Amino acid sequence: MSNATTVITNLTNTSSLIPDNVGIVTNATNIVKNLTNISALSSGITETPHLIDVIFNPFWIIQSLFILIFAYIVVWLLDLALKILSEQLGTKRHILAMVIPVMKIFLYIGAIYLIITPLLHLGLTEFAVFSGIMGAGLGLGLKDLFADIVAGFIIIIEKPYQIGDKIQVGNDYGEVVDIGLVQTIIITPGDSRVSIPNYAAISNSVSSANAGSAEMMVITDLYISYDSDISEAIRLLSEAVITSRYVYVSDTRPYTILVENLPLFRKITAKAYVNDLRHEFIFKTDITKRAWEAYQIAGIKAPDISAGGYCLSSSPLI
Repeated sequence: MSNATTVITNLTNTSSLIPDNVGIVTNATNIVKNLTNISALSSGITETPHLIDVIFNPFWIIQSLFILIFAYIVVWLLDLALKILSEQLGTKRHILAMVIPVMKIFLYIGAIYLIITPLLHLGLTEFAVFSGIMGAGLGLGLKDLFADIVAGFIIIIEKPYQIGDKIQVGNDYGEVVDIGLVQTIIITPGDSRVSIPNYAAISNSVSSANAGSAEMMVITDLYISYDSDISEAIRLLSEAVITSRYVYVSDTRPYTILVENLPLFRKITAKAYVNDLRHEFIFKTDITKRAWEAYQIAGIKAPDISAGGYCLSSSPLI
């Protein structure tokens, strides 16, 4: 504003110095000086860049692509390095794995800031037009992608689950191996890689079996006949649980044996924590195998069910 005022003042002075009959040379010299000042002041006034000039500027496009590629490579390398380091920590790997999503969000925010910096110099009208174009793009074609990105930020901040957790979303169950801005990757017990959109993860109920801990509850069901000794069956199953190499027992992680009488047989349930969630199925198999070996020695039988012509043999029901 001060530059514009000075320009007007110089123009006024210039008009007043138009020569009449006296001091023509002196006045001409002053006119040249004032015009020179006007030119210098005018060059100092910064014009607001035009939206089209910014968006279609080849330098800005190339710079933005370079920033995106560089950010992706850095995130990929750091993600790989942190995952390798976390695996070296064994059951404490969750501590380092928690850093990975946070690292990603900071790097992506930094990349986005560097890309949109030239747009911050647009005038109010130009910025409003750009915002309208972006809003229309999000509303028409990028709505789902934008919803997944927002959901990714929510997951990273709120932590309904973390890398290393065993979760179930809908019919999909497995260990979380990656949380990205768009999708969450889990590995199922069948070693299938499942991609779950982040928006689907926060818009549906998510069950986390361990909630950031290495230990996880494992439930094992055995079935015995009514003529078997129930007290001995409970004792032998308890021994199989507490002597397993995979069990984790503490004051906050106790084990429990439950009995349920069903119409044709009894169900005995062992609820205990495995020391590493990756041993979930090995732990369950170990308990089942050793319990039935002890049951056979003690004369405890599996139920023999005959109904409607269908017969279940007396082999152990697992």
